[in-house]
Parts: sequence; structure tokens; C-alpha cells
Amino acid sequence: MRSLSVCSYNIQYSLGADNRYDLARAIEPIRNADIICLQEIDRNWRRTHMADQFAEIQQLLPDRYCVFGPSIDVDASQIHPDGTIENRRRQGGQMIASRYPIASSRVIHMPKDDTGVNMNMWSVALEAVIIAPEGQIRVINLHLTDVTEANRITQIESLLKHCAAATVEGGAWNGDEGDDEYREHWQMNDTAPQMPVEVILTGDFNDEPDSHVIKLVTDAGFIDTWSLSEATAASTATFKKNPEQGTDRDLRIDFIFVSPHFEVVNAHIDGITDASDHQPVWATLS
Repeated sequence: MRSLSVCSYNIQYSLGADNRYDLARAIEPIRNADIICLQEIDRNWRRTHMADQFAEIQQLLPDRYCVFGPSIDVDASQIHPDGTIENRRRQGGQMIASRYPIASSRVIHMPKDDTGVNMNMWSVALEAVIIAPEGQIRVINLHLTDVTEANRITQIESLLKHCAAATVEGGAWNGDEGDDEYREHWQMNDTAPQMPVEVILTGDFNDEPDSHVIKLVTDAGFIDTWSLSEATAASTATFKKNPEQGTDRDLRIDFIFVSPHFEVVNAHIDGITDASDHQPVWATLS
């Protein structure tokens, strides 16, 4: 089987370790991956000057198929002096960029707890069915809440139930009925997207390898692609010690998990780039 490179990266809306926003800097170290899963993409936030980062990343990666899944969607419209409304939505969420066509995608909403004065936002996973050279595969790009472990547990339990049920419900649409006019009306002559059993589950889990959240993932049959070895010992953290952000030690909280259908060729963490508060995670699969 042809190898497939996957990268997951929380780009923190392009805010680097130097407190400078630079989207091109964030994209450069991961641009060669076949499948790129990004978290914390801004659209119409004041902090990033109302930029549409999804559109800008597409311009930086013009040879890729791209989908976006907003976790939050609230009003950011502007009323002009003449009374006309410029409709805009303030969104933040996940993005998948692929070297290969994306047959279908959808946003999977996960449970959110009301945590009182502690800020907590809606969390979603973005699911994409990608037509890879060896066949269609499912990629799920998530960002779990950082507020409470209890909420992360309910979120991952909900998502794992979805993963198990998705192949039963099937792809984005199904059916083979009607005459030519009916079929063309619904574009049923197009190739129906599948719902593959082969799954890559990746993103920012906001929990460490020995946590209950990660145990739930591995108990469900998913395999952590990264493992400690001489080749990976140089970098073991995806979220480095940063007292200003409340972390007093290095953490590994970003993962690429795969279903048993994949063979892991190699995996590593990019410990060099400082384009975000996270580090990119890489895996090569076959």
C-alpha cells in the first residue's frame, strides 16, 4: 500500500510563541503532509483582524481539497451608515486539507457543560471521507474542551458512539430508485460517498496518555501512532512548559490515533517550530 502522511496541528489561530500572528509561518512546516488536520481556525474574530483564516489557508495550500467545521457560530455582522447589513459570522473550529478529494464531510457536535464563570465553548469533531489512492478512509479531527475532565469524558464517549454507529447508517446519502429525471434531480447518478471502517482519529484531546479520556479511545480499539523510541526521544511534548499559560511541565495532549486497518510506518512530534503554543504531530501510515 502507498504510504500516507498525516499531520495534526493546533495552530492557535496563528499566534506564535513570540505573541505574533503569522498564518503563513504556521502553515509552512506542515504543508507537505497528505492530510492536514488543523484546530483553532479563526473567521471574523477581532483578535485576528476579522480575517477568514479558512480562506487564507486555502490560498496558502492551493493544491489541496479543504473543508471547515465551525464549533462556534455567532453574529459578527456590521451595519453600514446607509442601514444595509453586512452579514458575517464569528466562527472558530477545525479544518482538514487533503491532497486527495474529500467525498463528504460533516460536523459532529459533542456535549458541552455549563461551567459557570469558567469559559467553555461548544466543541465539535470534523469528519471527512477522503478518497485516498488505496480507497476511501474516514478522518475525524477533534478539539476537546480544556475546562474539565468530566466534560472531556462525555465528549469522547459521545464521539466514540458516533464512530461505532456511522458505518451502520452509511454515507452522506444512499438509494438507487426512480427514473432518470428523478435520479438526476437528486444527482443519484453521482458516486455515493462511502462510510469507511478505516478511521484516523486526531486532534487536540487536552488530556495526557495515562488519562481516562485516552484510555476510552484505546479501549475502543484505536492505536496511538506515536511511541517513545530513540528516533522520537528528542521531542516528546506537543504542548511545552509555559508558566504564562498555566503549564508547569511538558505535556503530550495532541494525538493521531488509527483503527487497526492501518500500519504505522513512523510517527514523530515536530519540536522545533514555535508558530503556535502547540507542536505538530506527524504519522506515516500504510
